[in-house]
Amino acid sequence: MVHPERYEINILKKLKSFLKNRTISVVLWAFLLNTLWEFTQCVFLYDMWSWPFWKGTIWMWAAVFGDILIVLTLWKGITKTFNSIHFFRGHFRDYCVLVLISFLAAIFLEWIAIYWELWSYNESMPSLNIVGLQVGISPILQITILPALSLFFAEKFQSKATYDEV
Repeated sequence: MVHPERYEINILKKLKSFLKNRTISVVLWAFLLNTLWEFTQCVFLYDMWSWPFWKGTIWMWAAVFGDILIVLTLWKGITKTFNSIHFFRGHFRDYCVLVLISFLAAIFLEWIAIYWELWSYNESMPSLNIVGLQVGISPILQITILPALSLFFAEKFQSKATYDEV
């Protein structure tokens, strides 16, 4: 006979183990932070109101998942390129490197998106002229800040989970 209590405890252990995985933790934080940012900024700063519902919905979720890929690429790319960087040790210097590289990536990625006309801004979007194109400051801030915040919160969650079990 299966005991429901054992089954529930086993599921909770597996869930806790799943959430302790660093990559999963980073993905969850990146998902949460980028979803909040994307849906907030798009209400005020992008010209999407004339789009059909499903086009806008698919585009928004594609943007969120693209943002998660950016976070993962920056994290893994930096840790593979610079062997001395370990984000889960909480070193301020490591986060500074991430923010600097994220800033450069943000300018490049947003410039490419505007050049390819993937989206446009409304008049409320603060922007910078970069090589002849108006590039939005909000998406630059998003890709500059949220990868570091995703890793920081994942690291804090990891530390707390490890500490709680001791």
